[in-house]
Amino acid sequence: MIKAVLDRQLMISVNNDVGMLAAVTSVITSTGINLLANCAYATDDKAAFMFVTDDNNAAKKLLESHNINVQEEEVNLLSIANKPEIVRAVTDKMAESGIDLVLMYGSVDPGAEIARLVIVAKNNLDMMMLIKTELERS
Repeated sequence: MIKAVLDRQLMISVNNDVGMLAAVTSVITSTGINLLANCAYATDDKAAFMFVTDDNNAAKKLLESHNINVQEEEVNLLSIANKPEIVRAVTDKMAESGIDLVLMYGSVDPGAEIARLVIVAKNNLDMMMLIKTELERS
């Protein structure tokens, strides 16, 4: 089982201070906005956070109201069966099709039936076409 939709992720770059991720997620979730996916990492004195929420427009406005600069990026959100061969099928098909992967992150509870992945490709429309025409149907 593979299903995909095009969506957006919010991206911010902030100083890499202890507690910054907690502060940013608090701003987003304080009004009931749910984080559907998130990725965070630090490089030296900067931290990068990527979020997909159930209301990106409201989350963006909230962050901006706290003087946090927010960028947006198109992403492919995949719901897949929680089986090793499914991730392999996706990544193999991407490689065979020449899809240039920029970023992929996701998570799943070991006992869950469905895993969620966020994939950013150099050309997200090509990625989505590949999923819709070759992977969702199999």
